[in-house]
Amino acid sequence: MNTGQTSLAKRPTLMVSALCVTYGLLYLGRVNISIVLPIIAVELNVGRAEVGILGTVFFWIYGIGNFVNGQIGSQVSPFRLIGLGLLATTIVNLAFGFQTSLLIMLLLWGINGFAQSAVWPSMVRILAERLDPGHVKRVSTIIPFSYVIGTVVTWALIGAVATGVGWRAAFWLPGGVLLLAAALWWKGGIDAPKPKTSGIRIAAVIAEARGVAFALLVSALAGFVRNGSLIWLPTYILDSGLIADNLVGAVAALTQLVAIPGLMLARRRVVYTNQVLTTAVLMLGAAGLAFLLLTMTAEALSLVVLCLAMLLLGGAFGLVSSSLPIVLAGPGRASSIAGTLNMMATFGGGLAGFSIGGLVESSGWGAVFGLWGALLLLAALLVWRHRHAEDKWSGAETESL
Repeated sequence: MNTGQTSLAKRPTLMVSALCVTYGLLYLGRVNISIVLPIIAVELNVGRAEVGILGTVFFWIYGIGNFVNGQIGSQVSPFRLIGLGLLATTIVNLAFGFQTSLLIMLLLWGINGFAQSAVWPSMVRILAERLDPGHVKRVSTIIPFSYVIGTVVTWALIGAVATGVGWRAAFWLPGGVLLLAAALWWKGGIDAPKPKTSGIRIAAVIAEARGVAFALLVSALAGFVRNGSLIWLPTYILDSGLIADNLVGAVAALTQLVAIPGLMLARRRVVYTNQVLTTAVLMLGAAGLAFLLLTMTAEALSLVVLCLAMLLLGGAFGLVSSSLPIVLAGPGRASSIAGTLNMMATFGGGLAGFSIGGLVESSGWGAVFGLWGALLLLAALLVWRHRHAEDKWSGAETESL
């Protein structure tokens, strides 16, 4: 371990802050495409369902990559995996801005999905293995702030850039920022201890997945809604006609910004009760009801209800993506569980990429919000039925202390 790693290992607050900033910046090269999807569709003369395949390709390859890199991340240096992922997504974004072919765009954005998938499982492993077991559950509720803030900054910034400079700059600018982030990551040297076991056993991976089957389905349901909203909410806001075109990015960013109080609400309850699963039930259920309410509202009121739904969804998805893997993972398996759960969430998001576009064209936005509400209520029910799974982890945590 180098000097930088040793220093950061002794300063957990600085380490967590560095992880949050790095992951937040990664979103510059991921959700930037959401703002410019309608523009790309017009320039390439294709429909929304067709251009939505960009989101599908990204999320599905990102999902597969999460599983693969989750397993690899349990055996090799997270520091190297994250660094390579940052460098690859930098190159892809810079190249994407020069393209005029949807086929080449699909290829590049698929590569971007795999590159970005190397980051999240490795970060979860660093948290699980570098932090004291008595604090890791609470700290896991902090990391989701990074991708929420990253999305907010990206949508606000890219919305202004795409309007003022053109959609190609929406990829060149993130490429430059991510190049700097990659350089800083390599300099920081944050890593996890070497694994105590070597090799990946397929039988063990299958058994592990069966043990968290309910969480896999919950992740897929929550991912369909959350990642689907990342792809299509800017388009909904544009379609509403309530916002000027040059402000769509800023208003879309607001729907993500409200996730921050949702995360704070979820974190507060976890800190107070030390219960992740029951908190997830409440947040998922409330978000589902809010989306169902959205089917009965219109005009300016619909934007208010949308913000409420996104607030609750933000807290719920933060628990599903960050806290759930740590609660359910066995010793040394945080990267694997995080990768597998994130794989399911992104598969759901990939399905939303083209299906939501088709559903909007055939049935309107009310059908989309009704579907999202029903899926979140189902996810809440699944977590409720398995809420006692956390008790086993708590017992193991007590023994380790």
